[in-house]
Amino acid sequence: MEPIKTTQITGIWSYLETVDWTDPWFSALLGFHVLTCFVTFITRNRQMWQALHFGILLFMVYSAESLNEVAAKNWKLFSRQQYFDSKGMFISLVWSSPLLMNSLIIVMLWILNSSQLMVMTGRLKLQHDKRSKENKTK
Repeated sequence: MEPIKTTQITGIWSYLETVDWTDPWFSALLGFHVLTCFVTFITRNRQMWQALHFGILLFMVYSAESLNEVAAKNWKLFSRQQYFDSKGMFISLVWSSPLLMNSLIIVMLWILNSSQLMVMTGRLKLQHDKRSKENKTK
């Protein structure tokens, strides 16, 4: 199969259609992304673990450029085709995008948690003010 040239790419979906998804390493990559989603889910109520997971996710996104260079040099060891272009489009789509989506989910969970804490704090303050007012009238 002839590799696709970057000048032939008209869109993300058309590019992804040219990928041979039957390569075994894609199964491992999918398993890795499922595992990161699972870790994101199980750490949703454990902020310290989730913060560590978030930092690891962002570090993996940061290291995508280096990973792309290594994969471009050694692609014959694990793949049937050379997908790793110099601009990093492929690694961004299959590696960084899912990791960034996980990171976005974590940030959304943090915002939800913060808003719930603010509502709880407001309710406790109202209850405290009500009790204080009742004690003053007695």
